[in-house]
Amino acid sequence: MNVRARYIFVLIALFFVVFTTGCDVFSSKDEDGGTVTLSGQVLNEATNNPITEAFIRVLPHDLLFEVDPEGNYSFDVEIDSTMELTITASADGYRPVALPVLALAGRVIQVPSFKLTQIISEQATSGKAANIILLSQSVASIGVRESGSEELVSITFQMADSLGKPLVLGSSAQVNFRFGVRPGGGEYLSPSSVKTDNNGQAVVSLSAGTRSGVVQVIAESIVDGRVMRSQPVAITIHGGLPDQRHFSLGPAKRNFPGLNAFGLINPISVIVGDKYSNPVRIGTAVYFDTTHGVIEGSSTTDAQGQGGVNLLSSNPLPADGIAHISAYTADDQQNVVSDKIPVVFSGTPVITVNPGSASRNTTYNYTVMDYNGNPLAQGTNISVQVEGTAVKAAGHVSVQLDDTAFSGGIDYQHVVRGPGITHFTFRVLDNVDPLNPEIPVVDVISIKSAGPNGTLEVILGGSGAPFSRTDGARMIRLADGQYRFELSDSPVQRH
Repeated sequence: MNVRARYIFVLIALFFVVFTTGCDVFSSKDEDGGTVTLSGQVLNEATNNPITEAFIRVLPHDLLFEVDPEGNYSFDVEIDSTMELTITASADGYRPVALPVLALAGRVIQVPSFKLTQIISEQATSGKAANIILLSQSVASIGVRESGSEELVSITFQMADSLGKPLVLGSSAQVNFRFGVRPGGGEYLSPSSVKTDNNGQAVVSLSAGTRSGVVQVIAESIVDGRVMRSQPVAITIHGGLPDQRHFSLGPAKRNFPGLNAFGLINPISVIVGDKYSNPVRIGTAVYFDTTHGVIEGSSTTDAQGQGGVNLLSSNPLPADGIAHISAYTADDQQNVVSDKIPVVFSGTPVITVNPGSASRNTTYNYTVMDYNGNPLAQGTNISVQVEGTAVKAAGHVSVQLDDTAFSGGIDYQHVVRGPGITHFTFRVLDNVDPLNPEIPVVDVISIKSAGPNGTLEVILGGSGAPFSRTDGARMIRLADGQYRFELSDSPVQRH
């Protein structure tokens, strides 16, 4: 092999190494997908003026976009990985131009300007229909019939040939419209079928019915025995105006320790439906007020017809512990839609007990409530413990309170009280083990309430008056022989 031949052989070997190494590097690049933004302009080659009615087609995604009045376009394309896209610009009376573009996720790519050559002597032509896509829709969502919102949406589909050119009249196709998913409230499409116009466009109108939900509109066309179908176009139908029968108001807690401290929060929720039992349209305003404390003034509903505000414990405080919260809105006849609910502002624990000393085979009656006679808040634990030898307590010895209930109304007298809620009973019994008999002796009985309203413990001894281990507690001997214990240092006193 001569010198020249060896030189050529070395060059070929080096080229092969560089080429294969480059391929390895290229193949190791990040193949993550994402969104690439493509932008550019379509111009007349002869005048350099913008072409205002041009279309941009993206392959292999088969997407079609329309330029703005300045011939500009900018749109996002989802890609699975770094790939080459083919961008084609076309317009009636112009020859289409295609450009390859390397698409990288997360990049904004400025596509070189398309300069189309005008066809002076030719009329616009197109091949047979090859695809059908959504071009535009007049609004994103509509409201149910008689809701006061827009009830009709116009949807435009675009048909183009295999080169991305919009169909002309000579190649027009029949487009049929149908529903995919629908709420079934009498919504309808008009017309049900139409031929494409000279721009390859077919327009259909969707009119809302009486039910809210998501509607899918699908356009189909059969050309030479082949069915072309658009992707379903989803339109949201929102609900109507509020209806009294479908207006619900409720607190997170019907009882919260609002007499114990200022600034405690109790969320108040509202659910608003229309006369067809669907959630009202998003953004429906609901107004609130309260007889006691402070409440946020208004809320707007979400897609489920729900809204809410916060009730805060503050002046004025209810003398009997019962506050009334009201919510208001209006229906389609401009009538007030409203509801009113009670909420208990409860205070610190008060315990009464009789008898006042610890003894065997004795029945004890005791009450646990606040100083207005209302139940304590949900989560309060009430317990009774007997200390001694061979004795036990049976009855209401371990109770956890649920939320307060009202029966037959919303005022003080309608608060549900009684056994297991505010009034309790237990009995001290002998508990002798036959295998290890001992003489039953009662030393101490403890009655304790602990929870959101605070803690209070009462101790019954074998002799003398009962007492409390809780700091700040005081004992009062009542005329009927009961002993009453209450906290004297409540942050918020009786009003």
